[in-house]
Amino acid sequence: MAYSIQALAQLAGVSPRTLRYYDQIGLLPASRNPDNGYREYSPAVVDRLQLIRYFQTFGFSLAEIQSLLTKSSIDQTAALTQQRAELAAQRDHLTNLLQTLDRTLAARKGGPQMTDSEKFAAFKRQQLTENDREFGAEARQLYGQETVAASEHRFGRLREADYQAMQEIEKRLFIALKKVAASGDLTSSTAKEVYQLHRQWLCFTWNNYTTAAHQGLAQMYVDDGRFASYYNDHVGLPNAAETLVAVIQRYAQ
Repeated sequence: MAYSIQALAQLAGVSPRTLRYYDQIGLLPASRNPDNGYREYSPAVVDRLQLIRYFQTFGFSLAEIQSLLTKSSIDQTAALTQQRAELAAQRDHLTNLLQTLDRTLAARKGGPQMTDSEKFAAFKRQQLTENDREFGAEARQLYGQETVAASEHRFGRLREADYQAMQEIEKRLFIALKKVAASGDLTSSTAKEVYQLHRQWLCFTWNNYTTAAHQGLAQMYVDDGRFASYYNDHVGLPNAAETLVAVIQRYAQ
């Protein structure tokens, strides 16, 4: 079945003007009716428009969508599968958050009280999900599936006091790292403090700390700009991650 531009616009919930624009830029090419020259859209083009609408919903730009549509069907399916996994993770987080909120509201109205660990479980699960989405693949490649799973399990079971201590140590790390990044002095007591704080922070989730593993993590910071951005953004200096790597290389011996 071939659709006219008006029929497809109504079906897909977009304007005819949008479809004309997509045709002009080659994103959604239309065929022409040989009798009147009007635009027509085949079932295959309808499927293509569905993909476009999906990727738009996921936040892709038109240029990124155009690039994705040049890839194989296998690659497109992989992209959709990845987006589905992210949506499922968001759904699970919202479900956990709603459940925790409901229990909090019930407790405030005199119902069963929550343990301190239960009060913060949803937030820890959210952090695990975000970390895995951002850095999980690289961490598994460097340390292996079992090590990463053990670390996630340990983080998920942290007592509230330990969880809060972990957050506080990271804040102190950022403060000390900012001083060293600004001065450039890797021999200072503050530089050594940066190393000790980073090691303490890691040991909350690492079952077995080694200097070799610590140095391997530093190399990941060098190889992947996302890690650099994490420290640069939190510290507020463009050389924060570079400084942290230099500190680890100096003191993790």
